[in-house]
Amino acid sequence: MRVFVTGATGFLGRRIAPRLRADGHAVTALLLPHEDEAIAPADRVVRGDITQPGSLAGAIDGQDAVVHLAGAVGYGQTFARCSSLNRDGTANVVREALRAGARRFVHMSSVSVYGRVPDVRLTEDAPLRRIGDPYGDTKADAEEIVCEPARAGALDLTILRPTVIWGPGDALFLPKLIENLRSGRARVVGSGRNTVDAVHVDDVAELVAHTLASPVSIGRVYNVNHPHNPTWSELVALAAAAIGAPAPAGRLPYPVAFVAATLMELAAAFTKRPPRLTRYSVRVIGRQYRYAVDRAREELAFTPRVALTPATIAEAVRAA
Repeated sequence: MRVFVTGATGFLGRRIAPRLRADGHAVTALLLPHEDEAIAPADRVVRGDITQPGSLAGAIDGQDAVVHLAGAVGYGQTFARCSSLNRDGTANVVREALRAGARRFVHMSSVSVYGRVPDVRLTEDAPLRRIGDPYGDTKADAEEIVCEPARAGALDLTILRPTVIWGPGDALFLPKLIENLRSGRARVVGSGRNTVDAVHVDDVAELVAHTLASPVSIGRVYNVNHPHNPTWSELVALAAAAIGAPAPAGRLPYPVAFVAATLMELAAAFTKRPPRLTRYSVRVIGRQYRYAVDRAREELAFTPRVALTPATIAEAVRAA
């Protein structure tokens, strides 16, 4: 299959493209005009920008499938940027895929579309919920955009909703935790007994390969999370051991952490330096979420394999 990949030079794209090539797919990578094609593990490179629809003209011609990864993620994303990349950029890619006749479409979304609802088992049929978060809200917008032509029979669509993605090359999850541990000011948010919601980048790449190989995945949505993640207290202790730092002894109640993160973000707006704690991260780490992952196991025979262990954490830290 000829597969067009957006975001191919990103953390996730650099793992997905070679995984697809290993299955015999011919991968075309979309790169921004300034990006070095040496870091794109693809058979072919085209230049364009998903926020500039004119630059995509003809880019998907001759392709059988699109794997859409490009988007805005991480701290400091404004609604304007997330809307431009996650919502409008997705619309531009979908429009070009439809014009080019590339029916198969795999869209990388996020569990953030559920709106961070704690203590409720969230299957893929749970409603999308907007909570004023630029990332999650615009990812929900993007899902609605890709679903419209799919419902009309113009796209063979699969949506993937991973939790936090980690592994070698990660610049957001473990590196931020390590930075806080090394500062000596890290605290466990909440009780620490809630489990981590995270999945290894290679497992996400594996699921994309399963999806393209499985017609049953057409028209389906899949949550992606490791089913046996440690608690946050356990993860913090493992990460501290990996860098030879003491595990934090103190804890911050969730409401206190949320207020502190709000103040840090306000201060960061003046200092122009990223805050140590954000409201987004407090929501992610401070409460128990329950994302159901049965569907991928039952329909695609897929279960994530790479767990958060001392060895895998140490590997990710070394590669950071």
